[in-house]
Amino acid sequence: MIWFAWRQFRLQALVVAGVLVAVAVLFIVTGPSMLHLFDTSVANCRANSDCGAATTIFHDKYDKIVQFMTTISVIVPALLGIFWGAPLIARELESGTYRLAWTQGVMRSRWMVNKLAVVGGASMIAAGLLSWMLTWWATPLDIINQNRFGSMVYDTHYITPIGYAAFAFALGVTAGVLFRHTLPAMATTIVAFAAARLAFTSYIRPHLMSPVMKNISIKHATNFGFSRTPSGLQFIAGTSSYPNSLVVKSVVMGRHGATVTPQWLRLHCPKLIGPPPNASIGKVGSAPGGPQYFNACVNKIAQSFHIVMTYQPANRFWTFQWYETSIYVLAGVALCALSVWWVRRRVA
Repeated sequence: MIWFAWRQFRLQALVVAGVLVAVAVLFIVTGPSMLHLFDTSVANCRANSDCGAATTIFHDKYDKIVQFMTTISVIVPALLGIFWGAPLIARELESGTYRLAWTQGVMRSRWMVNKLAVVGGASMIAAGLLSWMLTWWATPLDIINQNRFGSMVYDTHYITPIGYAAFAFALGVTAGVLFRHTLPAMATTIVAFAAARLAFTSYIRPHLMSPVMKNISIKHATNFGFSRTPSGLQFIAGTSSYPNSLVVKSVVMGRHGATVTPQWLRLHCPKLIGPPPNASIGKVGSAPGGPQYFNACVNKIAQSFHIVMTYQPANRFWTFQWYETSIYVLAGVALCALSVWWVRRRVA
């Protein structure tokens, strides 16, 4: 039965294998030159006091291809769910060919499990190979950016794409079993997968572990300034001085939970002229009212307020990778179990 499942699936598998080989060739050709440029310019830029120019050259040369490959890696699990998962059982139910298999002495459970094992396993292997190749190839850029928790790295590198592929495949199979038609199953898969991923990334991932809270002086913020709102000026401050960390929330807060309101700014910084309407965040000394007013207002704010940053430290990165991958794989297993049960009990 496993051999029969493979024969039904081998064309799709060979197509994806060809794509993976093409990606591997691209990485083998461009990877050494990327690493050489990093070693000869970016790695030594601090000694030459010219990191800005070195990183700019590196980004200009490789950003487009990196963005293209990370985009491909983002959508691959969804494509596997749509084109491998959704039609796997739906096409058999739609055409009625499943009845032939069941009349040959093959039990429903065995028929389902073999199909799920062969194609589901191939989905996880394909996503894992692409992810690991991209992780190796993009290592120099990841070292420069120091943003491993960023979606374009976290979601496409290391092991999480394996979990995404398992979940997308199982979601497609379940949709196919429930709808019994390929096209509705494919449409449902893409919508449900995108919704699940967005919800998990926005609401669940930041809280997989209790975040760390830290108070930071306004003067130690990496960027701050003012923006104009309908009610007046608003003070904005943030920090990105924790490389490879996941910032959950960053707020400016004073004693007893007070915030820098437009009323507070009018009272304590009357000489500060706000930025023009088309500006958002200013830099130090860039206020139209003059750098002296800008700095004086920031100093007053720093005396009464501080930044409360809630974040996940960089040393939790692999814990988060394993947690999230496990959650998606277990969700995929649960969906596959539901599909097997549904076929056994509800499909005539």
